[in-house]
Amino acid sequence: MIRCPLTGSNNTQVIYVQKSVPLIQNKVYATKELARKAPCMDVTLAQSLDNGFVFSANFTDSIIDYDMHYQNEQSHSPYFRNHLEDVISIMKSNNTLNNKVVEIGCGKAYFLEMLLERGVDIIGFDPTYEGESPKVIKDFFSDKYSNIGAEFIILRHTMEHISKPFDFIKTIASANNYKGKIFIEVPTFEWIMKHNATEDIFYEHCNYFTLETLQILFKKSIGGHFFNGQYIYVIADLNDVKDDIEKKEIQPYQLKFRERITEFKNMVKDLSNAAIWGAGAKGSTFLNLADKQCEKIKCVIDINPKKQHQYIGGTGHYIITPEEIAEQNIENIMVMNINYIEEIEAVTNPLHIKLITI
Repeated sequence: MIRCPLTGSNNTQVIYVQKSVPLIQNKVYATKELARKAPCMDVTLAQSLDNGFVFSANFTDSIIDYDMHYQNEQSHSPYFRNHLEDVISIMKSNNTLNNKVVEIGCGKAYFLEMLLERGVDIIGFDPTYEGESPKVIKDFFSDKYSNIGAEFIILRHTMEHISKPFDFIKTIASANNYKGKIFIEVPTFEWIMKHNATEDIFYEHCNYFTLETLQILFKKSIGGHFFNGQYIYVIADLNDVKDDIEKKEIQPYQLKFRERITEFKNMVKDLSNAAIWGAGAKGSTFLNLADKQCEKIKCVIDINPKKQHQYIGGTGHYIITPEEIAEQNIENIMVMNINYIEEIEAVTNPLHIKLITI
């Protein structure tokens, strides 16, 4: 029986099954052999027929291990750093950074450090944090930290990893005595559907919000789309967290992801001396769907030093630096995220390499 993680209702419907993708997309491996042995899982997407929310029906959070090998830092990209500036501008325009701030799931703390440099009184929580800053607690946020008393709580790319997101928001609100505001940023299923982006379906993400299903957690909120439509955000008062989510009529989504996978396989079949750009979750999923046996794609290019000269989980594709492209005799590069196309063109145009956006 499949139950909606927001309400517990079993009025749900399976809408898609993604076959054999890595348990953790953002973990890379030191050898090809280890990478090939990385655990892979099926992802069953279901939709609540009471409220429209999309979620992973077979998700088990206890098997996810966000350890030091988990690498999802995007701040090496100028485009992404500009996005973080946009996030700060939204926060400033809503007068949220003037008092005590907590960031839950702060990752490698790049965004937290940006706020510290601007004089923000902030503390972060993340068990995968690798640094030594006293401003980061290497732990999951819970009610044992209820004495912090934040005026503003930040959840950037955390909610999509939480198996019971509504309960999590309620816990945060209760721990903070229902005071202050919260900012939530997540990928949006709206963009995934519009672009038929099956490469954005992976096991780490157990929730797939639209702006509407994110805002149904609150009595009132403000929100919008950014990052070229791929992300959404919501700002709300913690005393506006709902007790329950009301039912409404919805139409189940009709997805065409299987057809997209066929397109991927045909794409790599017809290319010679090909690579992909992007060793993140999109790239990992694409390779596991389109070139599982590591036969068609020569390598992966990524600007994150922590991923370079490592291997993609599930397939064993080798990750190189942009400076190593020429020696690999690459003729075609598939770009995993259109947002970074100008940065990639600056590297590849002098090499006369054909770029293909997926």
